[in-house]
Amino acid sequence: MSEDNNGLGGLAHVFGFGEHPAVRDGDVTRENFGDKMKAAMWQMCFGGILVVGALALAGWNEYRAVATEKTLQAAETSYVAAACSPIDPANDGKLVYVSCPVSGQKAFNSDAPFLKGTTMSPALRIVADVEIYQWHETQSTTTDSDGNSRTTYSYDTRWKSYYSRGGFTNCRDSKYDGCHNDDPRQESTWDSRLSLGRSTVARAPVQVGDFHLADYHLDQLGHAVDVTVSCGSLLQGSEEAPVGSGGSSACPPSHKVSGSTLYWSTGGEPMDGSGMNVRVSYSTYAVDEATVLAQQTNKGSFEKWIGPYDDDYSVDKIRDGRVSLETIIQDARDTNFALTWILRVTTFFMVWGGLQMVTAPLCLVGDLVPVIGPMLHRLFGCLLAFFNFLLGSFLWCIVVGSTWIAYRPEIGGPLLAAAFLCAFLAIAWRCVKKKRHAEEDEENPPKPSVTQAEPEGHGGNHFSDMVAKFQQQLQQANPQAAAALAPALAAIGLTPQAQAPPPAAGPPGMNCRFCGNMKDMMPKCPSCGQISPRSRSIVPRL
Repeated sequence: MSEDNNGLGGLAHVFGFGEHPAVRDGDVTRENFGDKMKAAMWQMCFGGILVVGALALAGWNEYRAVATEKTLQAAETSYVAAACSPIDPANDGKLVYVSCPVSGQKAFNSDAPFLKGTTMSPALRIVADVEIYQWHETQSTTTDSDGNSRTTYSYDTRWKSYYSRGGFTNCRDSKYDGCHNDDPRQESTWDSRLSLGRSTVARAPVQVGDFHLADYHLDQLGHAVDVTVSCGSLLQGSEEAPVGSGGSSACPPSHKVSGSTLYWSTGGEPMDGSGMNVRVSYSTYAVDEATVLAQQTNKGSFEKWIGPYDDDYSVDKIRDGRVSLETIIQDARDTNFALTWILRVTTFFMVWGGLQMVTAPLCLVGDLVPVIGPMLHRLFGCLLAFFNFLLGSFLWCIVVGSTWIAYRPEIGGPLLAAAFLCAFLAIAWRCVKKKRHAEEDEENPPKPSVTQAEPEGHGGNHFSDMVAKFQQQLQQANPQAAAALAPALAAIGLTPQAQAPPPAAGPPGMNCRFCGNMKDMMPKCPSCGQISPRSRSIVPRL
């Protein structure tokens, strides 16, 4: 920063005046008041949408909670306990509850890459976690109280479950080599049975009793067991083993095993320190028994059962082991309860946050004031936050209470009444407070300021008192000067003996003893406004 910016210019900016000193760093930007207002207006628009969306979500959440509960209640009274074998066609289309042994599991040595020589137990399915070595860009933006924003870009390599194209614009350092990422899936050494991230490689055609299970039911069963991969297993009859490897227990070229994770290289960039750019780990899922609460189909399988309350709400549960119907229903209720309260809290804070965005432009008013602008900004922010909290609470209670009125009046009625009662009490308290202040003002009216008019050609009573006080002080300090000044003051009628005004012309009446003007028998002088007892406020006209 230059010397000018460290001098008076910088000092002026500290107190809120002048332009901000120029910033030389290209990664630093400053938001002026116009930029802040533009951003605040965008926040206001987005905040309005957020408030409406949050209120709609809050209403839907209450309906979802009621519909789910009514569907579970219907399931408790509508289910049929079915036998594991044989399948009874009379139950087709009905909600059935079965708890049976699981059969048909198998080992997946030949269904997944690199596992032909691995010892595996029978399982329902096998899942692969695949990650690739990639360049990663991290952005960090900080903003100070003056509106200066600084964005910092950093780059490193890490294992990721998705592909990033790379070639980042800000990666100019030669040591990063442009941060280029190759896609290993385009290499000839990639196995098409693998997908980036977590995915199921193969499933076994298992049965629960005599019932067949769909894939989405299979994916809900079992507990994960890691598959141990060894270098020896990679070479035992494996198509991935290099030619001439024989029966060696060493890993094939471009392969490495660490724990239960296999690393290998597809030839792309970047690579880790050992020259690898892809890694995979396997897990199998097995189970001995399963319990199903779903609708029986005419094909000997299961599908979701649609409840009578709403077609969008159904029952389709499958659990490991033997589980009672009461436990399944209670677990579903607990999940519904937890989700309901999570969405309630979330939607309330969404409404509050949306109102904060709507009122964001008001916080910027304080920035227009020099020196204390940031303090006013924070003060307005605190006041608006409290006001928005009250308004958001009222709106949220209105929407939730209205929803419950339609579906559960015994709960929605009191909730809606409580919301309106809070609003009524707030308005009533304000009205009572305003009326009390008005009554206090009537009982204790402010005293009007009285300015005594001075008659033309004569000094007012206040001025005469000042002259008399001056003469007394002058007499004590310098008697000769006071004697010399007395004739001049007497000539203009400012001596104590000259305070009485000359007789006023006109019909007989009463004169004010303060200003000399005629009062016409009124208790208040129309000229100077003095009010005093009759015997003291007026004197007979000479």
